[in-house]
Amino acid sequence: MTAVGGTVISVEGNNACRRVDYTGTVNHTRFENKLIEIANGNRNSWNFIWADAITTGLASLAELSNPDYYQYEQGLKILLAATEKVVTIKIAREDRRTLKDNNYSICFAKRVGNNDYNVVWQSSDGYLETNTFRWTPQYQLFGTNTFTSGLIVDVATNRVNISLGETSILDKYGDLLPSTTRGPSTAITMDNQYGLIHPGINQLATNIDGSQSNTPIYVAANAVLKGTIELTPIEKILVWFEQNVKTGTMFSTARTNSIEIDLTTENTATWLFSSNKWSKV
Repeated sequence: MTAVGGTVISVEGNNACRRVDYTGTVNHTRFENKLIEIANGNRNSWNFIWADAITTGLASLAELSNPDYYQYEQGLKILLAATEKVVTIKIAREDRRTLKDNNYSICFAKRVGNNDYNVVWQSSDGYLETNTFRWTPQYQLFGTNTFTSGLIVDVATNRVNISLGETSILDKYGDLLPSTTRGPSTAITMDNQYGLIHPGINQLATNIDGSQSNTPIYVAANAVLKGTIELTPIEKILVWFEQNVKTGTMFSTARTNSIEIDLTTENTATWLFSSNKWSKV
């Protein structure tokens, strides 16, 4: 599966019947030919059934009249796995040594709408030869009183879990209320009934060390007045190396020697940093 562009999420069953859940774009014919190659040409009598995980997950939940917690959790895992984005960053040995000797961290940022990247989503100095960064569309909405380049985001309101196509009211007391299904399907909406505020978004990610965290991907550089604000996360990320920077740091200038990775039409991408240059693998 990996050899033809897929990332395996889970495997169930045995040699008689096996189910493989994966993300990525896989050519079915290439997969079957690769399997035959591995089996030294012995095809036996294989039969393949291919299905979209989102459709399968929704159908499985729909068949259950009253799903229990475990069934709901399993269905949700299938849906999240189908929407997971995975970026692999490979760093050549000499570049890695130079970066570490000079105290550089690897940094990730996420695009929101047509705005510039402006928050360090994740920063880590624990990078190795191969580093994998993953995320799913699980968000939190918050508000802050300031946007100051070089400082870490200071969340001033409560955080509320929210999905694309949902709206949360920031009431006159400055509290974000539980989200409801309202607004554009591709956006997160804040109904600001409070006053001047900088809206911000957290997103869940699995970091290169395997830990998960819900950290800021965006803060509006300018405060907004009362009214409706729509924030649209875009599946593009920025990757670069920088000294003396932490997760959650706001910035307002272009990052030196960065690469923008576009995952709007695919779920996985691999890039190599070698001789101080980026190249797609």
